[in-house]
Amino acid sequence: MTDSKFDRIAFLILCVAIVLLMIVLSIIGTFSGKVARDTASYFAPLASNNPWGEWRHPLYGTVASWFGGSPTTAGNVALAQGILHVAATLAIYLGARAGRIGSVGALCLSLAALFSQSGLFHLSFLLPESPAISFLLFAFAGTLAATRSETAFRLLIIPIGLATGIAYIMRSSLLPAIVAVPALWYLLAVRNGRAGRASRAILLAFAVALPFIVQSSLRWKSISDFNIVSFGGFVMSGMAGFMLTADVVDRLPEAVRPTAQAVLAARTSAEDAGRIARTPLNSAGERSFVSAALGYFDIYARSYDDFVWFEIGKLRAPQESWVSFNQRLTTFSIATITAAPLRWLAWVGGATSRLAGRMIVTNAPMLLAVAALLVAAMTAFVRRTGLGPSAADLAPVSAVALAWLASTGPLIVLITFPATRYIDTAAVLIAAVPALLAAAMIEAACTRPTR
Repeated sequence: MTDSKFDRIAFLILCVAIVLLMIVLSIIGTFSGKVARDTASYFAPLASNNPWGEWRHPLYGTVASWFGGSPTTAGNVALAQGILHVAATLAIYLGARAGRIGSVGALCLSLAALFSQSGLFHLSFLLPESPAISFLLFAFAGTLAATRSETAFRLLIIPIGLATGIAYIMRSSLLPAIVAVPALWYLLAVRNGRAGRASRAILLAFAVALPFIVQSSLRWKSISDFNIVSFGGFVMSGMAGFMLTADVVDRLPEAVRPTAQAVLAARTSAEDAGRIARTPLNSAGERSFVSAALGYFDIYARSYDDFVWFEIGKLRAPQESWVSFNQRLTTFSIATITAAPLRWLAWVGGATSRLAGRMIVTNAPMLLAVAALLVAAMTAFVRRTGLGPSAADLAPVSAVALAWLASTGPLIVLITFPATRYIDTAAVLIAAVPALLAAAMIEAACTRPTR
């Protein structure tokens, strides 16, 4: 079978999968739209006298309102998000092929994106998760295609920058893409025989960072806060709050201690009332944060949102702006990490363990891909075959999956906890790797000459 014919078959398989998926989603009511608990917060900036001062960015609410979306009615937003998801899936396939990844590797990447848990679950909700994932997929597709030639790079650098910027502005946890996207381009450009292009990677890094620089400069001019949105300190405060003890508070700078004492008192009160979980006793009968964070991280994960929203959230002073409150919690959180670095490392270790484990164990596409790999491996063992031609794409497909993980994973383990929505987002492309390995084994088994 010729490469062009197989390419047409692979693309046809993708198109059939898209059509079937859209039919199923329509039947089960996905495109009717749903309002989540925090949907209203994304529309709040539209009615605010100071939209930069709200805890959510106004971009998603603005765009969703164009399609009739509002906190009380989903309108056509879910359908628009579904179409965007499908378009991004197609773009990944075409970008991979343009970037000299084979048909099977491109198909594995696109199917992993199409059936990703995060993409499908969030399609119906008035939340930025689904479009943020789609725009990051567009950015990755452009990055893959831009490795093909100098002309492709020049044509795609601005679209890549815009798509990446929209993705991390809608969902600021995707900010590491500023580093991951140009790194992916450089690695694949070298693979495609375009070595010595470090200057182009730097130029691409500037392009993907430019939306952050521009919009953060606007916020700085308006409210003296240089960031996508004033939310990071509030999110970090839960992690820092769980790390606190009286000894840690004593090691903090004098200016931070009142906030730390208030957070510790709020946590103790909530623990006594049973509203959040208390750090359990270790084998020595002591309450060890390090031991619990490394070995029983889910104890903190289950209480994190309640601690942050219902306990720490009450500590905002009556006349304190949200921006000032977030800045105060940022200062407190950084000071706590500095005063107790071992506890922070234990937190990162436990959060990483939760992220890695659940990306595999609770990720349906990954489980299906691993099951296919096991079947293919047993078949290859019995028939004494190796890997087919598609194995040549294992390296670039793995690079794409790892770059996606690098774009979506770091912040959720470094400054907060891996909630299910973050884990599913980080796992969007990971299933492509075992799926491609299984496909390469099946290729070899099917093409083995008869005796």
